[in-house]
Amino acid sequence: MRRAGLAASAVLVLAACDEKSEPTTAPQARSQAVVASGPAPAPTPMAAPDPTAAARAAEQAAAKQKQVICAHQLGQPAKEAPKASVSRAGQTSLLPEKLPIGPGHWTWVNLWAAWCVPCREEMPRLVSWEQKAATEQTTLKVAFVSIDDDARQLESLLAGANPAGLKASYWLKDGNERATWLKEAGLQGEPELPAHVLVDPTGKIRCRQQGAIEDADFGEVLKILRGQRGRVSAEQKGDGLHGFGESGEH
Repeated sequence: MRRAGLAASAVLVLAACDEKSEPTTAPQARSQAVVASGPAPAPTPMAAPDPTAAARAAEQAAAKQKQVICAHQLGQPAKEAPKASVSRAGQTSLLPEKLPIGPGHWTWVNLWAAWCVPCREEMPRLVSWEQKAATEQTTLKVAFVSIDDDARQLESLLAGANPAGLKASYWLKDGNERATWLKEAGLQGEPELPAHVLVDPTGKIRCRQQGAIEDADFGEVLKILRGQRGRVSAEQKGDGLHGFGESGEH
């Protein structure tokens, strides 16, 4: 009997061990089930583009497209400078009756207006160009020509303090005087200010430009005054993009 009891106990122990050795899978928690069966997580939204970086990139792209002053025009058939009369404003005794266009020097005609901020800002630059040209043994005369409609505003600027110390200016009065001169200069309608017309020593217009000029442009202007531009094409010179004209420079 004792042996039978021991045997029965051993069978029970073995059965218990077999039950413990079977692997068990814990039931999935509810929270885990929801996560597993729910929709995939949404992708992280991309950051909005930096407007400052975009503006900087646009400026850099524009700088690459910066075109050299007066190019694609110098080798083209030249047009006679306007012969039409021009009025004067301010201390008129400081100016000759006619624009200083004639033999022996180049003339840079600057079209401006008292209300035009870029015009006023570049006046000292143009005055300095006249002075720099003299030190380079070349002659450049700058003639400021106003296209103001308001005579009082023009006279007020010339009588007061202005960046270039300008006390007198030529003046294209609104009406036939202005229309005639601009037409003879090859400028259609009212030009975007500031605007520029470069006249050579023979009285021929070599280039026209609309928009402000920069300090860096003087190097190219000096080449023109010396005759170093206007003979070789832009492609031959390897200058890349040139501007302020439509046809090739020769």
